[in-house]
Amino acid sequence: MIVGERILPFRHAGDKNFWLDMIRRLLQAGHEVEALSVDIEATPGDGLPIRHVPQIPIYFRPDARFNAEHSQFGGVNNYVSKTTNVPIILREVRRRQRTFRADVIHFADNFGPATVVLRAISRKVPLTLSAPTYHRNRPLYDAMLLASFSSFAVIVPFSEAYRRRLLELGFPSGRIRRIRWGIDISRFSPPTDDKRAAARASLGLERGKFVVLWTGFTQQTNETDLQEAIRIATLTLEHRPLEFIFCFKPEHFKPQFRNFERPGIRVVNAPEVFRSACTAADVFLCPIQDPRSIAAPPLVWPELLAMGIPILTTDTPGTDEAVVDGESGFAVRSSEEARGRLLEIEADSALQRRLRDGARRIAVERFSVDRAMDEYVDMWSALVAQSR
Repeated sequence: MIVGERILPFRHAGDKNFWLDMIRRLLQAGHEVEALSVDIEATPGDGLPIRHVPQIPIYFRPDARFNAEHSQFGGVNNYVSKTTNVPIILREVRRRQRTFRADVIHFADNFGPATVVLRAISRKVPLTLSAPTYHRNRPLYDAMLLASFSSFAVIVPFSEAYRRRLLELGFPSGRIRRIRWGIDISRFSPPTDDKRAAARASLGLERGKFVVLWTGFTQQTNETDLQEAIRIATLTLEHRPLEFIFCFKPEHFKPQFRNFERPGIRVVNAPEVFRSACTAADVFLCPIQDPRSIAAPPLVWPELLAMGIPILTTDTPGTDEAVVDGESGFAVRSSEEARGRLLEIEADSALQRRLRDGARRIAVERFSVDRAMDEYVDMWSALVAQSR
């Protein structure tokens, strides 16, 4: 059984696309799966074993990353809401266990310290938990994090940096298993020259224009990171006329972001434009400014790497899972260094080819959803064997 927020039966702009692919792969491999999707609105399962669990939004404080039309997402993106929903989740898990006798219950999201009540079911069924990101942005963060993990047999950090951090906090090494998340590397593949040309034509780009893509907000990025990306774009445009395309998810777009537009900087918020921009892009720009955070990295990173798009980011813990310096992109320490790298890549066609090949290779080697499924099944199988 998999429990998480917004596990939908179709691809969308969230990171649960990984779990959608996992569910499909598990079913194809002959495993029995049921997913409980904790969400504000019920979505039909469309033939997949996904059941809705009602989610209660708590508007404790506004989440600045979401616009007014999608404020409901901010209402569930806080510990107060997550804590309020834990009894509902526990009730639904116990109810479903009467008909779907799961060997393992895996939580795709951390619902906070209140998950200590899950011990009521953990004596019979092993519990595991995915831990994509670490972001120590409030007092007592580490203490609350460890309390959140107390009911689970194994914690699954998505990066080696996060695994090391858990060890530093004193979490038992035997209860940690680093498993990177993954993508369908056949769905995300380098576009042909014709597809790139068509995408660029749809965007009205001049022939030969070097295109830099930014999208947000991804995990652990916010308006501070957006401002840094704009700063990098502005510095770069002072030297060379590149094209920067800033793509926003509909729930994050605000009209004032249009003020960033100028020659060389375009702001868009339509999904179809984002898809064209991905196909047309030469580099993906994604600075992460907060040194207290550990990147998963964001799911969009391996998706773009698989398309042969190298990444330019900041030197933050966890980014090296995807960005191998000089092979699949570069990690920089300042906006000036970022500008220098963009200009270097734009001027060197051999470097562009090497980075595109390296980006695809890293995605295939490290971020295949099939590899992730095998590692999860291996972990779950070992836990079931130990519990018998």
